[in-house]
Amino acid sequence: MPEPQKASPALARAAGERGDWGQSASVWYELGLRGGEGAAAAYVQCAMALCEAGTPANAQRLLERALETAPDQIELLEGLADVMLRSGFRRAAEPHLERVLELDPDRVATLLALARLRFELGLEVGAAPLLERRIALGGGDAETWVLLARARRGAGDGAGAAAAYQRALELGESDPDRLLHAATLYFEFPEEQRGTLDAAQAERWIARAIELDPASVDAHFLLGALHEKEQRLDAAGAEYRRALELDPNSSKVLRRIAEFYRRRGDRELALAAGARYVDVARRSGDDVEAAQRWLADLARE
Repeated sequence: MPEPQKASPALARAAGERGDWGQSASVWYELGLRGGEGAAAAYVQCAMALCEAGTPANAQRLLERALETAPDQIELLEGLADVMLRSGFRRAAEPHLERVLELDPDRVATLLALARLRFELGLEVGAAPLLERRIALGGGDAETWVLLARARRGAGDGAGAAAAYQRALELGESDPDRLLHAATLYFEFPEEQRGTLDAAQAERWIARAIELDPASVDAHFLLGALHEKEQRLDAAGAEYRRALELDPNSSKVLRRIAEFYRRRGDRELALAAGARYVDVARRSGDDVEAAQRWLADLARE
């Protein structure tokens, strides 16, 4: 343990920067023992250093002991939740974050942290009120709006989800996968439940995803599906073929393009794509018999 007069936040941070997490934890612990206004923060930093050192159980015990004397100390509650999350104990972390919000309902960082956790726990609907409150308090960044879109979507609110996705994009959301996920709303909900989301908006989202990741098989595949739904069949075929160029062994693309050609009456191209689909299934260890039955049905139509 360092001598009390030598312990300082700068010394603790320097030890962490050089990867000496044991020393860093010791210094932070000493600072916590001194008490005073910064004690809780020091204990939390000690716990984080212990996690980095590979001893999260010690970090948890440290913060649990500190909370025995200060059960409503917000920094300690958040620190303990963080340690539990790092250890994979998501359900155990939830009540600590809930307690923080009981003590400070306007804590925007914790509103987001608990919302994220509820998504991980499969409780998307329970995340929506937290996100809406965070937005009302001025914490409406792109990530918050994306999460709110997902929560509304999970609750069956297609129009609300579309509006939230649009707001996220206005704020700079630029993750291709999220853009594609937003675009699939167009296929998931009927027209009367999509609000302002139309084919043009969905296409803009997909086009932006392609701009960010030109080699995205999923983006070209989804754009093909959109064109096909809108009866722009030549454009749909071009996008399906582009997806197949990017990944010649994509089972979903081969199957879709075979069915697309069959619907267009081009039996030869349909069967060629279908045969490739069966071959990919054979090489990848998928259910070959099911693939062959599908091809036989395709050939009879």
